[in-house]
Amino acid sequence: MNRNDDEKLIDIVMGKAVLAMLHGGGPVSTAALVAELKSMAVTEKNALRQRACEKAITEVRNSANATRQQTTFKVRGSDNVGHIFSSSGPTDDKKKH
Repeated sequence: MNRNDDEKLIDIVMGKAVLAMLHGGGPVSTAALVAELKSMAVTEKNALRQRACEKAITEVRNSANATRQQTTFKVRGSDNVGHIFSSSGPTDDKKKH
């Protein structure tokens, strides 16, 4: 898998934001990550790194929205077996029995 320099820089910036949250001792959440990335973008002097922070914010928000749109239900049958149903359906459009 070839990744360009922009994607690598986005990952680096996101990793630094996560580490800052962990070292800070505060909550680790999507909202906290976005706040940390915003803070980094505001204080960043390098335009490329600032843009990487902004793109990382977009990625985190898109990921959070995709997760919110997926609904999963866990139901216990009469035989006490857990059945998991997801709104997204099977991953490869094949029925599995």
